[in-house]
Amino acid sequence: MTRAERRRLEKAGARKEPVYTLTQTQINEIRKQAVLERKEELKASISREIDERIQKEWAAREAALTGETDEEQILKVLCLLLAVPAKVLCEKFHWKPIEDENDRRSRLLQFSEAVVKEVNRTFENDDADIRAIGEEVYEKYGVRFEVR
Repeated sequence: MTRAERRRLEKAGARKEPVYTLTQTQINEIRKQAVLERKEELKASISREIDERIQKEWAAREAALTGETDEEQILKVLCLLLAVPAKVLCEKFHWKPIEDENDRRSRLLQFSEAVVKEVNRTFENDDADIRAIGEEVYEKYGVRFEVR
């Protein structure tokens, strides 16, 4: 093999990468385009993730309020309605939270037990009329609850 043939083989095997001449503005435009593309990818990814989380949260909330029977559903809603007064008493009226379940001096514990006892007494009586109970509370204590 001659020297000329060897040079031809070397040139063919070791081709230089092409060189592009770009101005600074062209480079900046390429960067902007890359940033915009990545930004759109991130937006789409975040949007999908948020949608998934919302769907999971919605399913969890539905599961918390659904039940196989009407009684199960009523009990779940009732637990929520009984929790609200305890929260209000602690946050708005500064009642102390229950620290020990055996502390019978706790006003919040006494209140909670009294409410549960009254609700159970009401539900045990099959002839109890919720409207009559509402009227009784209004007549005796001056508080009326209306659904609007």
